[in-house]
Amino acid sequence: MHFRKHEHYALLFMSELARSSETQPLSLASICRLHGITLPFLKKIVRTLHLSGLTKSKEGFGGGYVLSRPPGKITLWDIVRTFDRSDDTRRVKSVKYVDCPVNRACLPQHIRSTVMTAIEDRLQSITLKEVSL
Repeated sequence: MHFRKHEHYALLFMSELARSSETQPLSLASICRLHGITLPFLKKIVRTLHLSGLTKSKEGFGGGYVLSRPPGKITLWDIVRTFDRSDDTRRVKSVKYVDCPVNRACLPQHIRSTVMTAIEDRLQSITLKEVSL
């Protein structure tokens, strides 16, 4: 499976939050310096994560971001699906491909569906706690 750039950095950001203390917010600037991410790009990612309820923020001196739930309660799927606006992983299960030689579900579509379901199931089984040790 290939993660898109924003999914990759979202997973990285959330892993950093999971490694930090639940009471000690991490600043975006510190994560940008640590991983060489531009601040505007990280802000877009964090805004999406924040609006989905995966992070909480603290404003002002000593402010930053923390996880909204314990790392063991957030799965990799929770993070990745936040950026899946078109629901690509589900769409492959229902779309009939025009180039399919038969009018019913074709084998390639079935294979894609099986693979996507397996990936989704695996991502749902891995928590931030597991990958942030």
